[in-house]
Amino acid sequence: MKKTKCKRALLAAGLVMAAGVAQAQYLRTSYFMEGTSTRIQMNPGLQPTRGYFNFPIIGSLNVSASSNVLGTSDIIDVIDGGDDLFSNNKLYDRLKGDNRLNVNFNTDILSFGWYRGKGFWSVNVGLRMDVGAQLSGDMFNMMRNMNGFAIEDLAGTQQKYNIANQKLNVSAYAEVGLGYSRQITDKLTVGGRVKVLLGLARAEMNINKFDVALDIPNMPSTDPSDIAGSYSEYASRAGEFRPEDWYGKGYSYDASGSITTTLKGGGMTFDNTGMIDDFDVEAGDLGISGTGFGIDLGASYKVWNNLTVSAAVLDLGFLKWKESETTIATVNGNENVIIDQNNYDKYIGGDFLSLERFDFKEGDPKEADLKTRLASTILLAGEYGLLNNKLSVGAMYTCRFVQPKAMNELTFSATFRPKNWLNAAVSYSPIQAGGKSLGVALKLGPLFVGTDYMFFGNNSKSVNGFFGLSFPMGGKRASNN
Repeated sequence: MKKTKCKRALLAAGLVMAAGVAQAQYLRTSYFMEGTSTRIQMNPGLQPTRGYFNFPIIGSLNVSASSNVLGTSDIIDVIDGGDDLFSNNKLYDRLKGDNRLNVNFNTDILSFGWYRGKGFWSVNVGLRMDVGAQLSGDMFNMMRNMNGFAIEDLAGTQQKYNIANQKLNVSAYAEVGLGYSRQITDKLTVGGRVKVLLGLARAEMNINKFDVALDIPNMPSTDPSDIAGSYSEYASRAGEFRPEDWYGKGYSYDASGSITTTLKGGGMTFDNTGMIDDFDVEAGDLGISGTGFGIDLGASYKVWNNLTVSAAVLDLGFLKWKESETTIATVNGNENVIIDQNNYDKYIGGDFLSLERFDFKEGDPKEADLKTRLASTILLAGEYGLLNNKLSVGAMYTCRFVQPKAMNELTFSATFRPKNWLNAAVSYSPIQAGGKSLGVALKLGPLFVGTDYMFFGNNSKSVNGFFGLSFPMGGKRASNN
């Protein structure tokens, strides 16, 4: 029962986030807020008004998620749906042939920065997690049909499903970074950050091919006289399939795919036949299961007194995972069976999300891809200052190369920054939220909160939130003169 609930939760999570996380790792609305430390996370060539010290762990906390198919209201339906998940026609009708997912979480356990002359130094120790997935619409078709929902027009026929090109990528790692930026001329400032990465866990699933042919039973009778037993038994059966309805029906598949996990003290386990037995995690044994390196580069250039352009490339790098902590399971074959009482639970009645039913077998870790690249980001921005630079309007383009598909966003913003302790901004990012949300951010003393996608009660497909607690440290930025 616990495994079933866990797998349903994972499926719900996939539906929740299916497609592009509010794809920048950080809060885009804060990009032009000079009084905040968050701007250097998006461009190490930018500099805050003065040095800072972020409160440990909660001083720079960002969570974001979005979907190309489902909104926040749909996700509530998924969570509340329980066993009725696949009978929810409203939810099902929103699905597409290609349902993608990305989600991001990051926080700095420790981070601070300070000025020394015209240079600005920064140090951070953080935790990062990225999730990306691609789920086939045919998978949900098949799950509904096997459960007998909305089956009237398909009963008594053979259905074929193409559940290919399904992907799941999960990585969690720690980051230790050192950044430096310097004003080269009155107009040009450049900066960079080098990062040592410590891999904590990763999981990858790639289903390259999974073609299924399934004989659908005839519709169960809805006439009480045709069904033996009490009325309650009739009512529970009417319009739904019993195990006996599937006996004698054909089931065949042709599959090719792999699953890889890297986790110190855990991962996939296998039975004595080499088949997947379980997924084992011992929290006390968790540790470093990979190492890597990353770099961020950025610059800003003042074209005129009031016009500044900037650009950055973030997370250029990789993680190399330990072979000794890696497990891999593969499937490459086909099967053609007739359903009976002996195999019903494996092919029809069991948990559809159970990996055991697809005959994944233990593979050699040497076959796994032990080197994975980071989800890099390209950023381009322009800003025009007004009222002696106390107010500005700006635009920014970001492209984050997440898996399985790169995500783009265009953000327009207006920023009010009269004092270092008081900054406010409002933004509009039309692509990920379908033009249905606004972003807001506020720095008031040490407290900083914001979102790129404010939820107004509509079924928004993108949500994110940032919470920060930062205190000034050291001197202010040197004058440009």
